Amino acid sequence: MVNVLVCVKQVVDVNQLRISNGSIQEAIQRAPKKISEFDLNALEEAIRLKEKHGGKVTVLSIGSDVKTMLVREALAMGADEAYVVSDPAMEGFDGLATAIVLAEAARRIKGWDIILCGEASSDEAGYQTGPRLARELGIPFLAHVTKLELKSGKVLVERTLEDVVETYEVPLPVLLTVGLEINTPRIPSLLMIKASSKKPITTWSLKDLGITVKPALRTVEMSVVKSVRKNVVIEGSPEEVSEKLVMNLLKEGVIKG
Repeated sequence: MVNVLVCVKQVVDVNQLRISNGSIQEAIQRAPKKISEFDLNALEEAIRLKEKHGGKVTVLSIGSDVKTMLVREALAMGADEAYVVSDPAMEGFDGLATAIVLAEAARRIKGWDIILCGEASSDEAGYQTGPRLARELGIPFLAHVTKLELKSGKVLVERTLEDVVETYEVPLPVLLTVGLEINTPRIPSLLMIKASSKKPITTWSLKDLGITVKPALRTVEMSVVKSVRKNVVIEGSPEEVSEKLVMNLLKEGVIKG
């Protein structure tokens, strides 16, 4: 048996981000949220471990305004229980502050053998929370995991880097971060969705955890980068068009002579 704790972040659905009137901050506040894609892969891998070896999958989600509906989506996939730390004071938290809160929550949850996280969030893509959380908890850590197996109380881990595949044998407890390539997250059935409504969700605030955290980084400004096409039309014979195209690319610095 293996008990897995999965950290799940709720992020802005960038596919539904609409910036018309107002600032980008206002657009972000209006946009609906979803579970970060990388975290869905982590959750799927945890559920597969439970199906193969038995045990329990626990979801941990923190943020300034955690949506219960999205937590239920994670439970519908196959997690057994969820813990939520929702507090307006966590607005704008960076990777370090987030890791500190996650670590305190993980200590209170107890009983886990493996912590799985997405290797990055699909909104900020900082790649910081996983390794910082492992540091806070003082447990082994591996990133970019593409395959994992449980054997004799240890985890056999495979990760793919740019030009090499590495294999590790790691004792428990351990924290691993995974990417999109490790699996394809399942789509819950109607029965799984109905069953999720009966699964327990425990909610805490920062006060409940007894901690006060201030982020080391703060966002000063956000702006939209506007891309304008030059709409240059090149006419002539194929030879003339080719020559003019090369000259334009040289002029713009796209290619060098």
